[in-house]
Amino acid sequence: MKTESAAGFEYSEGLPESPPRASRSASKRLLDDPDYILRAWAAILIVAAIDWLLAGRVGFKIDGIPHAAFWITIIAAVGFFFEQTGRSRKISDWAHYVALWLSLAITIDIYSYLVATSRMQLWDLRFARLDAALGFNWLGCLSFIMRHPILRNLLEHDYNSVFGQLFVSIAYFAIIGRSDRNRELLWAGMLSALITASLSGLLPALGPCLKGDMPKWSAVLVTLRDGSLSRFALLNMTGIVTFPSFHTALAILLVYVHRPPLRSFVPVLILNLVMLVAIPFAGHHYLVDMIAGAGVAAISIAVVRLAMRPALSEDSLSADAATNSGVRI
Repeated sequence: MKTESAAGFEYSEGLPESPPRASRSASKRLLDDPDYILRAWAAILIVAAIDWLLAGRVGFKIDGIPHAAFWITIIAAVGFFFEQTGRSRKISDWAHYVALWLSLAITIDIYSYLVATSRMQLWDLRFARLDAALGFNWLGCLSFIMRHPILRNLLEHDYNSVFGQLFVSIAYFAIIGRSDRNRELLWAGMLSALITASLSGLLPALGPCLKGDMPKWSAVLVTLRDGSLSRFALLNMTGIVTFPSFHTALAILLVYVHRPPLRSFVPVLILNLVMLVAIPFAGHHYLVDMIAGAGVAAISIAVVRLAMRPALSEDSLSADAATNSGVRI
């Protein structure tokens, strides 16, 4: 529904902007933060502290952290500046969540490398047997895909789109004024990342692959387990988590946060359904990895909704008020 004003017709996909919150006292910011921004930074800093302690214990040397921290600080400062001055809620939200996601990606990548040094027994044989029991033939499906170059390229590009989707979603939710969706995506993604990275240390696996064609991330896991890799550049780090599949969890989370009434739901759903098909082959995952990843996503969504029920309920009331006043979401 379009709304008529004295200036003509206006159209918006978002909620009315909240008034500036600069007047709140600093002492109440951490516990009385409706957007959970400060609590998110606190959680990420805790993970970073754990990384620092474990890295010192196992002798890891990571190049590039000061450079990354500098740019993340700049982006975060932009977010806090626009929030405190009340100049633009959209820019504030965008900067906050970009900085938080970049920080999360770095801390979780380092954490996954560190837990891999526990050198627990590999679970590949058991996962392959579970796949066989479920009737999933990884090699047969891969052979079919390899015979169709267009299908192979489609699946590979879709698989690699997940983080592009993430940052496009951050910008989209900021533009339409849906801070609640950015908040859900961040916290559910943070919880999913911690669960998948932790379980990957307890139940490590290299993932299915053709003989003599081990993917790069599996080779990195091998070097971490045998102790031959202890110094690396931050920009060269790669995801090494096989079980549960974080790609699967993130694909489900993206569909969830784009749920109706947002009109982005259908294209995001299609894009991520194709991604789910691509994950076993482009990502070298077992089917049980995906099942576990879907379970992690479901648990994360449930926990976040329960923990943030008051804030999400308030957002729902605001959405209803916006709809009743003639603003289309």
